[in-house]
Formats: sequence, C-alpha cells, structure tokens
Amino acid sequence: MDITKINKNTKAKKSREAKPISAFRDLFNATNSALEEVSKLGASDATKETLLKGHIINTVTAIEVYYRDMLDTVFRLCKPSSFNDKLKKLHDKSYKIDDLIELYVNRVHPLELVASNLSFQNIQSIDKVFSTLIGKPFFKQTKQMKWRLAEKPENEYEITHEDINTLQEIFEERHQLIHNPSRHFTLSEEIIMGKIGSILSIIMASDLVLMQFINENIDPEISSKNV
Repeated sequence: MDITKINKNTKAKKSREAKPISAFRDLFNATNSALEEVSKLGASDATKETLLKGHIINTVTAIEVYYRDMLDTVFRLCKPSSFNDKLKKLHDKSYKIDDLIELYVNRVHPLELVASNLSFQNIQSIDKVFSTLIGKPFFKQTKQMKWRLAEKPENEYEITHEDINTLQEIFEERHQLIHNPSRHFTLSEEIIMGKIGSILSIIMASDLVLMQFINENIDPEISSKNV
C-alpha cells in the first residue's frame, strides 16, 4: 500500500478537467499539437522521430488517466448499490489494523485505494476492470457503439477488434520506448499516427459505454442536487 502514490493520484486528478474525456484530450493534444507544428516547420527526421516517441508515451499516459478517472467518476456519481458488490472482485486485498489506521490518518477514501491499485496498462486489465463494473464484456460493448461528429454529421463511426488490438500494440510500443529509448521505429510515421488515431475512437466508444452506465445508475441524491 503506497499512501504517497494514492495522495499524488488524488491531487493530480483535482488539477485536471472534471470530465475524463476532456482531460484525455488535453493530455493527448499537448504532444500531438507539438508534433504537427514541428512537422510544418520542416524539422529533421530525427527530431520528428524523437517527438513521435514522446507522443506515444504521452498518449499511453492519457489513456491510463482516462480509464482511472472514469472509474473514479463511477464511484462518485453512481449509487453505491451499482458497484458495492463488485469491489471485492476489483480489489481483494486484506489490510492489517496498522494499514487501516494509516489510511484514516491520511484521509484516504477506501474507493481511492481501490482505484489506485488497478492497472490500465494493457487491454486485458482494462477489459477485466470495466467488464466487472458494468456486468457485461466491456470491449464487446464498445464495438457495438456507433456515433457521429457534429463537424462531420454525414459520417458514422465505430470501432473494430483490430482497433482494440492496435491499442495493445501502442501499449507495448510505449513499454519498449521506456526501456530502450534509442530504438528506431520499424513502421513509417504515417502508419504510426494512423494507429494512434484509432485510439481516439476507442476512447470515444469507451466513453459512450461508461456514460450510459453512469446515467442508468446515477445516485438520486447527486441527481437532485444538480436540478
């Protein structure tokens, strides 16, 4: 149990946009915009590759932050009966009395403890956590979602199993870059950016599924306060 890590995550969460998908976009756009600007300036291939590596690492961070924030949003907005019986499946650890006292002294909410100990660094973990939470196969649900964008109402979007596999590829690429930052890409920048682009659709589909769950299980007390 890492109290410092839990408090750090809680503090960072308060500094971000309230809506998880907005926080994701802010984090993602930080390096995406920089990469676009540098490309327009005619930077060297080496410089663009370095920035692309940073963009991949930052994108994975944005993904992890999104799913962790969405879990926290469920805990904050949904009625406890919608998730209480699932908590043991998400976090089955037991704690000694000394640990419980430390949690109390540091004002760590039990649900913050649950969220901070979950991993969102691969598709298996993400699918397991949210399948448990919503009671349905999570990524299967995301593949059933279809949506349109205000700026392109004529186009209908959806994700495929290939998109989900691409997400795992990006996770693995980030892992490789962290442990071997000097390695060179074997794919072109265009292909890599296309793979990163598909992740935006996965986040959108995930948001539709999870917001639907939240809306169906909203805590009446919270709902009445917003009226």
